[in-house]
Amino acid sequence: MKRYEYKRVSAFWRAERKLNQLGYEGWELVSVDSGSMYLKRAYED
Repeated sequence: MKRYEYKRVSAFWRAERKLNQLGYEGWELVSVDSGSMYLKRAYED
């Protein structure tokens, strides 16, 4: 069964480098709201 873990990081100016690193680690950006970016990535038990 596929499960997800979630992460919230601050949405700051010039976040491109951080987002690229998180993408490399398997994180997917799913939402941006009120200065925060929400990401998820799948993992299996």
